[in-house]
Amino acid sequence: MKKTILFLLLAVSFSANAQSLKDLLYGGKLKNDSNTVIRRTDDLSTKIDTGTRKPAETAKPKEATVNVGVQKQTNAVGVTDSATVETEDAAEATRPAVEKPAAPVKSNNKIWKEYTDALITDMKAEVLSSKKVKKESYYLTVDYELATDGGVTILNVVCSPENEFLQQQVKDRITTSPPQLAAYIDSSKQPRKVKRKYNFGVTKE
Repeated sequence: MKKTILFLLLAVSFSANAQSLKDLLYGGKLKNDSNTVIRRTDDLSTKIDTGTRKPAETAKPKEATVNVGVQKQTNAVGVTDSATVETEDAAEATRPAVEKPAAPVKSNNKIWKEYTDALITDMKAEVLSSKKVKKESYYLTVDYELATDGGVTILNVVCSPENEFLQQQVKDRITTSPPQLAAYIDSSKQPRKVKRKYNFGVTKE
């Protein structure tokens, strides 16, 4: 009976020492000495490393997953933008073309007005400055024939008050380079040759 009790005590003591050795070894409390052999019968208190140990650093999470997610999101946005642009292009292609309004056709009176304004400007230096033209306001009437193609043939020029020099100067210039007008269209919508008159004024100050 005593032998059995003694055997049990030794077994318990051996098990306790083995468990203590295992805890110290894997707990990192033993001194790091590669030349020392630890036996079960050794006193473990002399081999414990009392220095503080730094806790092991936890591995940082990889950013690859986040980057992949961002890349996928960017790609998705890119596809959406591309699809939107293609849709807008298709809608633009299906829209009917808007024709630009044609420039308004000038009336013959407006053409004559622009023509005589330029004529008077040219005459100021060469004709109106002459002593043959007194300081006066002159009214000129141009008799002309309008062809079916809009061409102008000058028939006569009348000046009031009368001034033969001014009258001849105006007639010569208009006859040399008459304006191009719009043809006269009759009720049957056909161009017809007609005779017309145009009046304008010149003032020498």
